[in-house]
Amino acid sequence: MKLFTILSLLFVTTFSFAQTTHTWLPEQLLATQDLAIKIKLNSKDKPLIFNVGPMENIKGAVAVGNGNAVTFSHKMETELSMESKTKPIVIYCGCCSYSNCPNIKPAYDALQKMGFKNTKVLELPENLKTDWVSKGYPMN
Repeated sequence: MKLFTILSLLFVTTFSFAQTTHTWLPEQLLATQDLAIKIKLNSKDKPLIFNVGPMENIKGAVAVGNGNAVTFSHKMETELSMESKTKPIVIYCGCCSYSNCPNIKPAYDALQKMGFKNTKVLELPENLKTDWVSKGYPMN
């Protein structure tokens, strides 16, 4: 019985970890310095920026709530109803590393499902404070 309990806990822990860790491909990521430059220069190719988590907004970002919320897809459909499916979009949360964040993957998947193929994840290997705020990048 002890062995069964230990094996069950090991399986649940491993399965839970596998669900919350995601390895992003380089083409799915946008470097923080690249976005910061586009924001500072008010570049015409500046992407739409969506905060999909509980963190504060970087400059120009629209807070749409947690990417894992049931209402997320509806909010995004409303926000993007008039946008081209090729419009560049950047999503971020920043509560933790982008590889472990519970909000990024569901948000990214929802945008892909809606047909937005030019979606990037802001590269925040640690969190918003460390990888954006501490570097003096623009905040709202």
